[in-house]
Amino acid sequence: MTTPIVNPWADSFHQDPYPAYALLRSEAPVYEVPDQPGLFFVTTWSLVREALLDPQVYSNHMPAARRVEPPAEIVDIRSQGYEYVPTLNNNDAPVHTRFRRLVNRAFTPRALAWMEPLVDGVADQLAEDLVDGETVDVMERVTVPLPVWAIMRILGLEESRRTDIRLWSEAAIISFGGIPSKDAWVAAEQHMLRFQQVMADELDERRLQPREDLLSVLANSEDDDGAPASNSELVWLVRELMVAGNETTTRALADIILRLDEIPDAWDRLLEDVGYRRAVVEEGIRLASPAMGLWRRVTRATELGGTPLPAGSSLFLAFGSANRDDDVFSNADAFDPLRENIREHLAFGHGIHACVGAGLARIEAESALRALAQRVTSLEVIDRTALKYAPSYALRGLTELPVRIHRR
Repeated sequence: MTTPIVNPWADSFHQDPYPAYALLRSEAPVYEVPDQPGLFFVTTWSLVREALLDPQVYSNHMPAARRVEPPAEIVDIRSQGYEYVPTLNNNDAPVHTRFRRLVNRAFTPRALAWMEPLVDGVADQLAEDLVDGETVDVMERVTVPLPVWAIMRILGLEESRRTDIRLWSEAAIISFGGIPSKDAWVAAEQHMLRFQQVMADELDERRLQPREDLLSVLANSEDDDGAPASNSELVWLVRELMVAGNETTTRALADIILRLDEIPDAWDRLLEDVGYRRAVVEEGIRLASPAMGLWRRVTRATELGGTPLPAGSSLFLAFGSANRDDDVFSNADAFDPLRENIREHLAFGHGIHACVGAGLARIEAESALRALAQRVTSLEVIDRTALKYAPSYALRGLTELPVRIHRR
C-alpha cells in the first residue's frame, strides 16, 4: 500500500478535498498529516462514528490541533475580555452536560415551533426582494442574511444588530481550520471583544426585564443544583450558538442552490412537494457538510482502524469524507434526495456532542427553499468555473454565488 500525501492547508484541498478524501478512505483511513506529527485525519463513516460514540477515549476537551497559537497582539486584546470558558463544542461531561441541558431547554420542539414563524418571515422578505432578470450574489442576498437575521430575532437583539451579528460570526471562525493574517486576526479579536461587551449588557438587561427571547431563557436559567449561569460563561455559549446558527446554514444552503441549477424543473417540484423539499435539504446537508469535521483529543494510547494512536494526539473527524463513503451511501458523490438512508449522514455529528441546533438549521434551509420556490422558476448560476471556496479545511463554503433571477 502506498501512503498518499495530503496537505489540508493547501488551496487545492480547500477548493476540492473529495478526491483526496476518497484516496484516504481507500488507502489510509486514519492518516497522520505530514509535517504535523500527532494530527490524524479519520475519513470513513464507520471510524468517524466509532470515535464520536466514545468520548472517554476521544475527548472533545481542547484538542491540540484545534488551536492556533496567536501573536502577542491577540493575547493582549483577549486579556481585556472574559477568559475563555469551554461550553458545548470544546468540553466533556460533566461540564458539557450542564451546558447541554441548559441549551436543550431553549431548543425543545415547542421552542422550535416558536422560532419557525420568525424564520419564515425573514425568508419571505428576502425572497420577495429579488428582481426578475437581476444578477445577484445569492449568498449576499439570501443565504447569509437569512440565518443572521433569524438568530438575531431568536436571541432578541435589535434590528440594528444585523451587521454586528454577521461581523461577530465571521470573526469567531477566523482561525477555524486555517491560519489568518495578523491584521485580519487582530480585527477579528476586536470584534469579538465588542461582542462580549454587548452580550454581557444584553444578558444583564434580560435578568432585570425578561422578554420572550432566547437571551432571556439563558440569562434566567439554572442548572440542576439551582446555580445560575454567569455572563463569563454565557457570552461563550451565545458565541457558539451564533456561529452554529449562521455559518453552517449559510454554506449548506448556497451549496443546495448550486446543485438545484443542474436539475430541470427543480423549483417547481420544491413548490409542490413538501416531502421532496425536506429531502433536498437533508441530501444537500450531507453533500455540503459545511462543518467538514471536528477535532478530538486521544486521552490514552489506543488503536483506531488498526492505526496506533498515542495519548495526547489529535484527530480530525472528517464528516465531509464520512458522508461520501460508498460503503454507506450508494453513488455517494451524487445528489440524490430520494436515497433511502438519507438521514444516516454525520453532518451534525453524532452521540452526546451532536449539534443542538440541527433542528433550527433544517427549519432555516426548508424555509428558504419554500420562500424561493414560491417566487422563482430558476436561480441560474452564472459561471461555475469562477466559484471559489474559503481557505479552511474545517469549514467549507463558497465565498460567493452569482445567479440570475427568473421570477414566476
